[in-house]
Amino acid sequence: AAGPVAAVVTLVLVVLATVIYYAIPVPGRMREASWALLFSLGVVVLALLILFAIIRLLGRGEGARMRALVVLLTVTVLFFSWADASVAKLPGQFAELHTKTDALYFNVSTLATVGFGDVHPVGQLARSAVIIEIIFNLVFLGAAVTVISGMARAGARRRIHPPEHDTRPQA
Repeated sequence: AAGPVAAVVTLVLVVLATVIYYAIPVPGRMREASWALLFSLGVVVLALLILFAIIRLLGRGEGARMRALVVLLTVTVLFFSWADASVAKLPGQFAELHTKTDALYFNVSTLATVGFGDVHPVGQLARSAVIIEIIFNLVFLGAAVTVISGMARAGARRRIHPPEHDTRPQA
């Protein structure tokens, strides 16, 4: 029962993070330097959160690691979506990014490397932010692939070399 309960908890966390994303207001127009500082601080906090979570998860089971990766990826996409929605308030930074849903759509399509081109950065600040987002996502996805492939290798090793059963008589 732990598996289904854990999956439901993960789903609830993803939904909750998405609700919070839509609930947190995007600041109105701010100076570019103020936005860059806010964005930089957010990236540092996000990186520390992910690093802390990964360190805590190293000793956990495979299921816990997978669920944590899903939640961390969700939080990462939502943070960058919020950042893009806020930089889009500055004139000339994004084409066709008007709502939080537009920002979420842009980030998911960028993460999935689909890139339809309808929503895209045009200003230097937005382009700089998207470059950081892409690098961050590549590092995150690289780490996720490493964790997942490690779990797959460990599972294959267990199937090929199952643990020996203790056949000693019990006292």
